[in-house]
Amino acid sequence: MRTPLYEIHRKRKARFTDFHGWDLPLQFRGIVEEVRAVRERAGVFDISHMGRILVRGKKALDILNGLLTNNLRKLEPGRVQYNLFTNEKGGVMDDVTVYMLSEEEFLICTNAVNREKIKRHLAEHLRVEDISPSTVQIALQGRESEGILCGLFDVRDIRYYRFRTFGDVLISRTGYTGEDGFEIYAPVKEGVEIYEELLRFAEPCGLGARDVLRIEAGFPLYGNEISEDITPLEANLDRFVDLSKEFPGKEEMLKRPLRRKLFGLELEEKGVPRRGYRILTGGREIGVVSSGTYSPTLRKGVALCFVDKTLRKEGLLVDLEVRGRLLKAQLRSYPFVRVRR
Repeated sequence: MRTPLYEIHRKRKARFTDFHGWDLPLQFRGIVEEVRAVRERAGVFDISHMGRILVRGKKALDILNGLLTNNLRKLEPGRVQYNLFTNEKGGVMDDVTVYMLSEEEFLICTNAVNREKIKRHLAEHLRVEDISPSTVQIALQGRESEGILCGLFDVRDIRYYRFRTFGDVLISRTGYTGEDGFEIYAPVKEGVEIYEELLRFAEPCGLGARDVLRIEAGFPLYGNEISEDITPLEANLDRFVDLSKEFPGKEEMLKRPLRRKLFGLELEEKGVPRRGYRILTGGREIGVVSSGTYSPTLRKGVALCFVDKTLRKEGLLVDLEVRGRLLKAQLRSYPFVRVRR
């Protein structure tokens, strides 16, 4: 599958990769250069592979609130909320952003791999319209994002996790990089035009930079830090779980012994942590890397990892097993890079 922006990427000589069946740009100039562009200026990403689902109904607010872990009653029209769908065992079906258009209409942005699953799940309870094929989704991220986007839309008064509509275009102050920035939802023709205009001022960025940036910012990725077998509590997402209300798998989640929890790791030696690498202390395994990378911002290897809850301590010295070698590292909280607003 290809997004409506594919030909633009090809003409810019992007290096492509397969991502859950999507032919997406992995990088343009280079991953390190693209990460630095976002941290220092601004970068633009094609994220049209993600799912965009409209749900409607007179009881949409109540029904959705019963399916999600966070409390939708904290929202009002024009606000966005990070949220989680859970299964009957308390595992995460998907992490999503929920846009409240009104009490009877919501836009839900899903991960690409979970789009069909979440669509079926929602269709059991509400009227569903999948607008993914007819729309483009773009992320403009970095400290210069506001100034760049104001050349097209006046976004100065959009606050963090808020959105506004400009005709058929919806723009939210959200992102997956830890920087200030925006996500843009637009009909295909207008979305292509917006993307081409943004490329005049912002660096085109691919999935490689997006992954590095989200690890530096401590954001989870479905399939790594969250999955059908990992609960929100294990993934250190407690703040997005409202235990005062009901949601699928709540009781099972609370019954499950909490033996591991997500934490951060920073290498003290040269090396790059990768998913699946073991974390040891005194020769005993205490955890495993869920996502790892070389951080161009910190100039060292960093990782998100699941570790024994009793040993999840700031500054604890550990060994990371890298291809048969043990490298010195320390456990630490994340984000690794200060999030800017």
